[in-house]
Amino acid sequence: MLFEAEVPHVFIGGVCIVSLLELIIGFWVLKKDKKIIALFIGNVMSMIIAMIFLILCIFGNRLGFVHGFISESNSVHIGLFGVFWTISVGFLLAILSNKTEKP
Repeated sequence: MLFEAEVPHVFIGGVCIVSLLELIIGFWVLKKDKKIIALFIGNVMSMIIAMIFLILCIFGNRLGFVHGFISESNSVHIGLFGVFWTISVGFLLAILSNKTEKP
């Protein structure tokens, strides 16, 4: 896939900025509930790992991170992206479940 030269760096920078904002706003909103903060950190970390695999899949060849055949590397990266994205959604559902429980 062809991209302008700055696209990988802008995408990576955007993922970093959004993740940092998510952490800051999440800590501010959830500061009183320690149990949910732990789940929230798990959510953000697993999403960051998922994004790393997505970045490797999309831009790995251009950034020099492809080992072996490109198609095999992309298959592994997209699979690991899916695994960590699923884990992230699991954390998010646990947060929602804890926030909506009746006392």
